[in-house]
Amino acid sequence: MNSIKIIKFFLPHGIIIYKKIILTKILSFYYYFKVKSFHIRENTALLIEFYTFHGEILPGLIKYLFDLGYNVDIIFSKSNNKDRNARNDAGLFSCFNGDERLRTITLSNYGKNTLLRSSKISYYRNIIIGTFNDGTIRNELYNIDLFKLKPVCMVHDFYVIHNYINTNKIVTLVKMEYPNRKPHLIVNAHYFGKYQKRAKSKKTVFITLNSNNLFNRNLYLLFKACDTLYQNGINNFSVKIIGQGIAVPERFLDNFQVFGFLDYPNMFKETADSDFFLALIDQASIQYTNKASGSYQLSYGFLKPIVLHRKYSCVSGFNDKNSILYNDNDDLSEAMIKCINMPDNDYSLLVNELEISEKELYTRSLNNLKEALEASI
Repeated sequence: MNSIKIIKFFLPHGIIIYKKIILTKILSFYYYFKVKSFHIRENTALLIEFYTFHGEILPGLIKYLFDLGYNVDIIFSKSNNKDRNARNDAGLFSCFNGDERLRTITLSNYGKNTLLRSSKISYYRNIIIGTFNDGTIRNELYNIDLFKLKPVCMVHDFYVIHNYINTNKIVTLVKMEYPNRKPHLIVNAHYFGKYQKRAKSKKTVFITLNSNNLFNRNLYLLFKACDTLYQNGINNFSVKIIGQGIAVPERFLDNFQVFGFLDYPNMFKETADSDFFLALIDQASIQYTNKASGSYQLSYGFLKPIVLHRKYSCVSGFNDKNSILYNDNDDLSEAMIKCINMPDNDYSLLVNELEISEKELYTRSLNNLKEALEASI
């Protein structure tokens, strides 16, 4: 037990509570005066993200708001280097560099809460909360009357029980089914900048993201598939792995490029210079039959055909014309062989179909966001 824990153990509980109350009051005064100094421009929408991840949706939401004629204030938290899941930083918005319609502001979650409770908030024409769940409601949105604030809230999965979920102000990245309730409006935020379609590389390049959470992304499926490729004498491919998580066995290092953590601009560059996106969602991760994945956003945004288990195609909008689907975990190797052997013309047709799907999805999402912003409670 360290010294701080020892002191806390012997201090009367009342003193600890009193200390928290005093600290809360000090923070309240600090953020009150900081918020009071905010200058809010006319016709501005506030986009607010409490988490240090889920940043992949923020550029897309900003782009939709620009298209709808808004200025945008984006308020987010600085990433904590100690948190391996922390991703959000100003590099997310590099595609808008020099655009005076966007103002980026870093503020702690306590400061965000203070802003949402202040009189200043009424100067914003609309408010969007990037991640909305019961944890957010209990903590970051504590003591805030959502029915008075009327924000549009992005839900990433359907496990939300707060009554605000039943309003017309809820949007989702993908179509999610609810028991005894119609699905919410889909607003698929997948814009990361203007990237041109490219021809297939002579040596096929896959890209994927690393994760310790096997329910989100199972790299062991990739390792097994690559062993099968090697057994069949196939090694004319490359796999880029971005992020920290599972260690890559040495036997794959001739074909794998292991980048570890990359900031967003470099991550976007590596994605743009690839051919296919490996989702690696395990068939056992049944929650993804009714849940969004950041892999979908990257596939649409960069026009990189996704390699995906078929059971997740319905919720994501992918099909056999715009992606590479397979029916079983063990079929991933066959899907990768199909990618590797795909002629340039077939690849171009695949990307063209993905572009058609992306444009349709973008237009529908833009109209849906407009509807949600203008909807009454």
